[in-house]
Amino acid sequence: MSDINFLKRSICVTGGARGLGATLCRRFARAGAHVYAGDILDDEGRALVADLLAEGLSASFHRLDVTDEADWKRLTAAIATHSTKLDALVNNAGLIIRKPMATTTRVEWDLAMAVNVAGVFLGMKHCRPLLARAAPSAIVNVSSTAGLIAHSDPSYTAGKWAVRGLTKSAALELAPDRIRVNSVHPATIATPLTEAAPRGHLQANRHAIPLGREASPDEIANIVLFLASEQASFMTGSEVAADGGLTTGGVAHMRAQFQQSYSDEEGTEA
Repeated sequence: MSDINFLKRSICVTGGARGLGATLCRRFARAGAHVYAGDILDDEGRALVADLLAEGLSASFHRLDVTDEADWKRLTAAIATHSTKLDALVNNAGLIIRKPMATTTRVEWDLAMAVNVAGVFLGMKHCRPLLARAAPSAIVNVSSTAGLIAHSDPSYTAGKWAVRGLTKSAALELAPDRIRVNSVHPATIATPLTEAAPRGHLQANRHAIPLGREASPDEIANIVLFLASEQASFMTGSEVAADGGLTTGGVAHMRAQFQQSYSDEEGTEA
């Protein structure tokens, strides 16, 4: 992706303070863009931007609760003053509530929908005028494999399927403005946050994913940068699975894994 550059472009990344979001901020900034990093994590966000500025790159941190329209209005006003336009929006902010339906509370459900769905909606709604001013421009919505197949946490699955549908609806509405809208559906990404997953979660994922590992943040960032660039100029309303073959392999891959383990056990017993 070294041939993709965003010189003199302006990019907004939500959830930009850590994990995939921080990687995206670094990659866009190093490709020449001014990056608006939005997050509720003030200390981490400001530290990231300080590091980018120390590299001689262009970035600014903006406190952003993606569920709060007032925050979106403040951010877009800042962008309008500084850059006058926005070349790409990456709706990356999200959260996971790892609970089954039986124990998920209404408060937790509403929070998941607010961050994972309403946050994407509000970002597209409030950034649209700035994106139209920069057109051709792009929106990349970070969904999940949970937006393609069911995961065991229903609030997350429902939200990520909603992002998938919202992306397609927005692609139709924004096409006349020459704003492309696509979604990315990663499997597990190797970040400090995923290391905090319940015991056995990552190990099980590695068995389920045909490539046998998590994605690196840079691997997913490569796809996001591509979709945000003019190299993807004829892609809109697309859903890009970046999952190491997880949704391709499905039951067949898992069955093969179990068959092999049973064969190994029988061989050991013999």
